[in-house]
Amino acid sequence: MNDSDQKENLAEVKTIVVVEDNESIGEFLLQAIQKETPYQVVLASNGLDTLKTIRTLQPDLLILDYDLPDMNGIELYDTIHAAKALENVPALMVTAQAIQKEVKARHLRLLKKPFELTDLLAEIERLLA
Repeated sequence: MNDSDQKENLAEVKTIVVVEDNESIGEFLLQAIQKETPYQVVLASNGLDTLKTIRTLQPDLLILDYDLPDMNGIELYDTIHAAKALENVPALMVTAQAIQKEVKARHLRLLKKPFELTDLLAEIERLLA
């Protein structure tokens, strides 16, 4: 494989931004997704870090914890999707809370905590297909 082929393959790799404030859960998700999928994964621990990250990185998928320290996952989703360049980025909301109404209103996918890794991986594939 020559250099231009490698650059093309790198450009085709999809990027998932995982937003999770619990460090051990965030690390688990990061490692599991990296190990089980071909995707690049970036971890952020709160809404403000996420907004800084996506200024320089175009995500293909957002996995958002609902219960974040500075803004909840729905507020973060709304802020991100207000930007024209990011309005079509799919998102998966991950939470133990009952937020079906907010999720449904935004046509988001919801994964209730605790969840099986296979369910998470299936949702990722469904949203990136």
